[in-house]
Amino acid sequence: METSASAATDALKPQERVAACLADAFELRRLGRREAALERLETALGEARSFPYEIEFRTRVDVATTLAELYLAEDETAKARTMLREEAEFAERIFQIVQAQGTPEQKRAAAGGRIQLRDRARQLEILGSRAPEISVQTWIQGEPVTLKELRGRVVLLEFWATWCKPCQEMFPKLRQLDEEYRARGLEIIALTRHYMAYRATADSQEEELELMRKMTGEHGLSFRIGVAEDERTQEQYGATGLPTLALIDRRGIVRYAHFGGGVDPKFEETLKSCLDEPA
Repeated sequence: METSASAATDALKPQERVAACLADAFELRRLGRREAALERLETALGEARSFPYEIEFRTRVDVATTLAELYLAEDETAKARTMLREEAEFAERIFQIVQAQGTPEQKRAAAGGRIQLRDRARQLEILGSRAPEISVQTWIQGEPVTLKELRGRVVLLEFWATWCKPCQEMFPKLRQLDEEYRARGLEIIALTRHYMAYRATADSQEEELELMRKMTGEHGLSFRIGVAEDERTQEQYGATGLPTLALIDRRGIVRYAHFGGGVDPKFEETLKSCLDEPA
């Protein structure tokens, strides 16, 4: 049945073939047939690379990010890293071309896909490595601290912004985690930066700080909340997209890094594993 389905795609145009492979992979993954889904996605990526300018950029981004997740599920981290690095380089080239020649809609799509691939590639690069040190300009809650000083505790970094609705929806989950696991060694740090008052006057920055304090106060958060000096810490963690979570074990090694504020079984599994490890 899969053979006949594969043969049927041969008569399609490249974009249609890649889209069909992607749809097949999603269905196979839903059915728990991960190996078959991985094969379909590898076929889709090969097709996309053979016809780079005939495939819709959004489709190619979806293929690459989905394939990366399946590689990770198979403990093929090196494959995921290499593939995403290559796709991020391609996205950068497309972005430069579109900026010069594209429509406003194409420019937005290229910019979004470029950031998504770049950030996910960066998240995979730091997995298993020493966590980059955070740079905080202002602590709006909690005592100043560095990651080095927190060795021996499990650190959860959450990158957020006042304008990000999913970030606000994440706050109750973070509060719950803090209440449940702080005694076992969990240390949560919510990091943001100036957006509306970036490089603006001191008064404007203070107004934005007040907004941050008001928002976090409304959610009853008791863990540390910091405002980074600039975007460098976000870039190091691949956290342009918000919210982004990074989980650092007691030795200071990044064990999880991903976008999103939803329920991720991999996050829950990794968190419990980190907490169970000796200090």
